Formats: sequence, C-alpha cells, structure tokens
Amino acid sequence: MGHGIVCYELQHGSIKMAMNDAFVDNIYEHVKASSEYQDDFAGKKIVVVLGNAPAHCQTEDRITKHDDLILLRLGTYSPMCNSIELYFSVLKSRITSFLALGRDDMLDIGTFRTLTERRMTLLENAAKHAITCITPRLVARMTVHCQCAVEAARRGEDMEHGT
Repeated sequence: MGHGIVCYELQHGSIKMAMNDAFVDNIYEHVKASSEYQDDFAGKKIVVVLGNAPAHCQTEDRITKHDDLILLRLGTYSPMCNSIELYFSVLKSRITSFLALGRDDMLDIGTFRTLTERRMTLLENAAKHAITCITPRLVARMTVHCQCAVEAARRGEDMEHGT
C-alpha cells in the first residue's frame, strides 16, 4: 500500500475549464516523466480522478488525447463514497490546525499593506504546509475506505460517518 504518485498545484481563485484542462495535461506529462512511473508502472494506464466540479464537466473533450490516459469521473455526490472528499477533509483539517497555531499572526499586519493580504499569505502557507499530508499511502487508505463504503451501499447497509 502507498505506491503511486500524487500530483497537485496550488491555485488562487476559482478553477476555470481551461485551467483544469491544462492541469490534467500537466499531470499526464509529469507522471510519464517521473522515475516512479518509469520504474514501476511503464506501459500501465494513467488514471486521473475527476470530481463533479463545473470545471470538470467537459474535460474529456478538451484535453489532449492519450491511449494510456483514463479519466475516471466520480458518480453523484456521496462524500462517503468519494475519496477526493476524504482527501480534502484531511487537508482542511491540517490547514485549520496550522492556522489555529498562527491565530495571533492573522491579526498582525506586519509588513503587509492590508490584513487581507496578510491572511491570504497565511492561508497560502497553511496550504503549502498541509498538502504534504496527501501521500500515496493516504490515497491508498482512503480509496480502500471508499470501496468498502460503496460495497456497503450496494448491500443496502447503513454507512457510518467518520469510520
């Protein structure tokens, strides 16, 4: 467990379709060039998981086509069955913890022109710090968790939140 590649980019503002398309193309190129892919996955398909955000709605038609690229679109929103929601839950928790430790800094303008500029810098630093928690091992664990939730749903069993 924990074998694979995690790719991300930090982005200010909302994500538009063209930005998302470029990101998917960048992921593909990054993965193909990585030593992990070359050593362990050469010849295998590259899977990019997409949620249901508006920026994802036309990705299949807008990106560069590759025979070894699979875009996996998640089904209707169901957070217990959506591993992306679980990754973001962990990420948001880490960001919140980071910001809580620097609460006094949020109120100190320091060398910044405005309090908003200071807070945006703190938030960006929190995101950079927190993103390191999204590891291949975490992705694998959360994926298994979601698979179990999907199977429980198929059997008509209740889903337990937070397990």
